[in-house]
Amino acid sequence: MSMPAVTGHSRIGQRGHLDAWSQWSDDISAFVQTVAAASGQEIVPIGHSFGGAALLSTVLAGKLPNTRRFIVSSPALKAKVVVPQWKINLGESASRLMPRLAMSNQVDAGTLSRLPEVVAAYRTDPLVHSKISSRLFTEWQKATRDVLARAGQISIPFLILAGTGDRLIDSAGSEQLHRTAPKQSELHLLPGGYHEPFNDLGREQVFDLIEEWLKAN
Repeated sequence: MSMPAVTGHSRIGQRGHLDAWSQWSDDISAFVQTVAAASGQEIVPIGHSFGGAALLSTVLAGKLPNTRRFIVSSPALKAKVVVPQWKINLGESASRLMPRLAMSNQVDAGTLSRLPEVVAAYRTDPLVHSKISSRLFTEWQKATRDVLARAGQISIPFLILAGTGDRLIDSAGSEQLHRTAPKQSELHLLPGGYHEPFNDLGREQVFDLIEEWLKAN
């Protein structure tokens, strides 16, 4: 398994900021193609949370021409907490005038997993940050609307994993994604699961689901 370093995360650029959502699509495309060329094997991209939304955008943009299947976990398509309209309007204004303005992403580590060691590791990870820029916020909002409107155009099979106990991202977004692309997608709702299905109670069953899906697709 390989993991990319993308704009606004790791040590690339301002933490929690990008100028355009397409930057993530470009990063993902370049990463997948590089790993595929180096390995000579099929690459099955997996996108989690914001990465899940970005992976869906990348597929819809036609930037993964050699990918024949992919997986998204807890894709960030619908926030659990409803953002007030005034705050959305403020974010849009700030995105135009002060695109790099950083705000707290209000992520509580305790909502990520039911495993104490995972929560503790998150809180001490030096690469973890708690900021989101006004531009990233508005680009994300536009991207989610586009993905949910056009998901039916995806022509390759994909697996959706979402925990029903996720307090950050609403699993209803994953359900809507599946309804929009019912033939291409397979949805597995994880009862009581938190935001990090690969780092949560019952993760062994999650890996079993992935193995079964890969064998069938």
